[in-house]
Amino acid sequence: MMDIQWDDKYLVGHPRIDHEHQVFVDLIRAVSIAADAVRSPDKAARLLMEVKKYAEFHFISEENIMIDANFPEYEQHKREHNYLLAKLEDELHRFRHAEIDLNHISNFMFEWFALHTTKMDLRLARFLAEKS
Repeated sequence: MMDIQWDDKYLVGHPRIDHEHQVFVDLIRAVSIAADAVRSPDKAARLLMEVKKYAEFHFISEENIMIDANFPEYEQHKREHNYLLAKLEDELHRFRHAEIDLNHISNFMFEWFALHTTKMDLRLARFLAEKS
């Protein structure tokens, strides 16, 4: 199990985005913990569905913020969101077919969370801070 914890290095400086990111890390952590504890395939599938639905919610939330602020990188950022959701769906498919385990998925989710947050979301937050 990977030790997935919230760290202030993931803060981007926008209260709503930061809050949603903290919830997302908590959900990924639940999957990581479940990798060692959950024996029910149904429970594991439900945890993964929760993460997927939250990711969809969060991406729409961020995209609404970008639209409201006329963020010039909106299309690029949205494409990244779409790519991440497609990649997550692929990983979930592989899990359902027993090609990968929960540890693999939790590591994958945390790695893309950390990379996306510290690159794409940070640029958005800086733009928003400059506008205000």
